[in-house]
Amino acid sequence: MQRLQGRRAIVTGAADGIGLATVKLFCAQGAQVIGVDLPGSALEAALSDIDGAHALPCDVATEDAPATIMAAARERLGGLDILFNNAGVCPMALVTETTDEIWRRTFEVNVTAVFRLSREAIPLLELSDQARIINTGSVMSDFGGETLTAYAASKHAVAGLTKSMATELGPLGINVSYVQPGSIVTGITRELFQQEQAFRDYWAQKAAVRRLGQPEDIARVVLFLASADAAFVTGHGIYADGGAMQHV
Repeated sequence: MQRLQGRRAIVTGAADGIGLATVKLFCAQGAQVIGVDLPGSALEAALSDIDGAHALPCDVATEDAPATIMAAARERLGGLDILFNNAGVCPMALVTETTDEIWRRTFEVNVTAVFRLSREAIPLLELSDQARIINTGSVMSDFGGETLTAYAASKHAVAGLTKSMATELGPLGINVSYVQPGSIVTGITRELFQQEQAFRDYWAQKAAVRRLGQPEDIARVVLFLASADAAFVTGHGIYADGGAMQHV
């Protein structure tokens, strides 16, 4: 039996990488999925041949995004069971070069949009018998890194937000968790890994499994968190880093 048969999901950051891999896996497991990504992205082309996927071009950081996305869930899916807050940005700059604009945009997308979309989803999720909010954190939800000041701070915030929402929403039947990817070849990192062989080799060798992660590696963890198998899992982050953080 398909693990998400009849389930209704929203996946943000769905045009590429972890988001797209998750849309494909969710749909293959029986879900109907609204994939959200920036207008002008490759979203519609990426989802066009996936049975059960619906494209919704939308910037999750805009003022009206939560209402727009939840209205689409009502109209296209008839409700909501799973919200995967995956959209994110990862600017790389030293502290002295991190401008107010870099800081603001990072938190708008990585934290504030997650909070606002989750808050808007609660009335729909309360009606589900298997409600899930899953957020994309990072190994940087627990650690820091050079040139990753804004990103690491935002992912620490995602961890704290997730834990607090899990505590509040558990009595309403909504489980809230986050996944902590390591070095994954996605739209954000692909060019860097291709251009910087030493950087690619460093992270591949740092992992206990001696390779970089692929979007599908994370999508499988998200599937677990979205499924009935994770009925007793909430408030926690799950590392999916190939064992890289064992060496920190």
